Amino acid sequence: MTTAHNTIHVLYIITKLELGGAQKVCLSLLNDLQKAGIGTSLISGSQGKLVKEVQKKENIILLDDFKRELSPAFVWQELKCFITLIKKIRTLKKKNPNLVVHTHSTKAGLMGRWAALFAGVKKRVHTIHGYAFHDHQPKVIWLMIYLAELITSFITTHFVCVSSKDAQTGSKLFPGFKNKHSIIRAAINWDQFYIPAYKGTPFPHEQEPFTFGTIACFKKQKNLLDLFRAFYIVHKEKPNTRLEVIGDGSMRTELEQWITDHRLQDAITLHGWQKNVAPFMQKWHAFVLSSLWEGLPCAVVEARLLKLPVLTYETGGIGDIILPGENGFLYEQGNWHGLAKGMLMVSYDKELYSKLQAYPEELDDFKNSTMVQQHITLYQELFF
Repeated sequence: MTTAHNTIHVLYIITKLELGGAQKVCLSLLNDLQKAGIGTSLISGSQGKLVKEVQKKENIILLDDFKRELSPAFVWQELKCFITLIKKIRTLKKKNPNLVVHTHSTKAGLMGRWAALFAGVKKRVHTIHGYAFHDHQPKVIWLMIYLAELITSFITTHFVCVSSKDAQTGSKLFPGFKNKHSIIRAAINWDQFYIPAYKGTPFPHEQEPFTFGTIACFKKQKNLLDLFRAFYIVHKEKPNTRLEVIGDGSMRTELEQWITDHRLQDAITLHGWQKNVAPFMQKWHAFVLSSLWEGLPCAVVEARLLKLPVLTYETGGIGDIILPGENGFLYEQGNWHGLAKGMLMVSYDKELYSKLQAYPEELDDFKNSTMVQQHITLYQELFF
């Protein structure tokens, strides 16, 4: 006899399977819900480093025309993709009457929820990993994206937020949002980062370098040049400091040129993307971030599990985790001089460093088992 929950089938929709928090959450849910007896499917674009992980699995649909970038110049291509989405969803719904369409990322969220509506799917869920409208874009663009999200909010059954900041923004800007949202944290790979009784990287001896580290894709959102500017000040005052960056992207040439121009080739290391970042992070002394817009970056949680003090711009939901003076410091966006002062302070002050390391957060909400169970409960409540 089947139970109520395993008659549900969840279709996840995301545009690009790159190395990002939204993608990791989506794939984790795809796999772990199946283990829990719930049917899952995925529709995604055919691009991204994570495509190889899913293309041989069952119930995976990869669409060449489904790209993350919006292409106004190719309206016909976008329309064809939208119609294809409707057809794919309608076919799944015929096989699975209790179908939930759950979208991740902005473009997939907009196209996926509307395609689900036209395909006759009544349960349409969207996870907000930070909003696509933000203060670092022209007002016209902000307004266009906001209006698209506003209209789409009326056909959304439920919103999942990864941070309280996103929940507050949604409640302020979208009518009815307060009554149809949940905060479910984006899980991290707990087993890689949680080490019982781990106290973190010891404060370096006088002759040892103090190493800052970050994880970021090389694009405007992550704003790495601000971090490099801050580190330039730090390194100038304290030459025995290092900065390591895990990530890659379209701005790599520009960033490499900046490093060369400022003669920091021996002080800044660009590691590229790494499948397992924990061994790198365990050698760092502090985690730094200068993003301009975020949901709640998983790397901040990973850093705290490894007892790294975190120095970051106050962006998105980072304030849910980082408490100034307790486990790190928050700085106003653009204040890279302040970020530099904080980096110097932590690298000089062993007592402060140890205090920031030892702060006892409660991070169980970021366990994969917690995230999966909360989603299962949500899907059950939508139907039963």
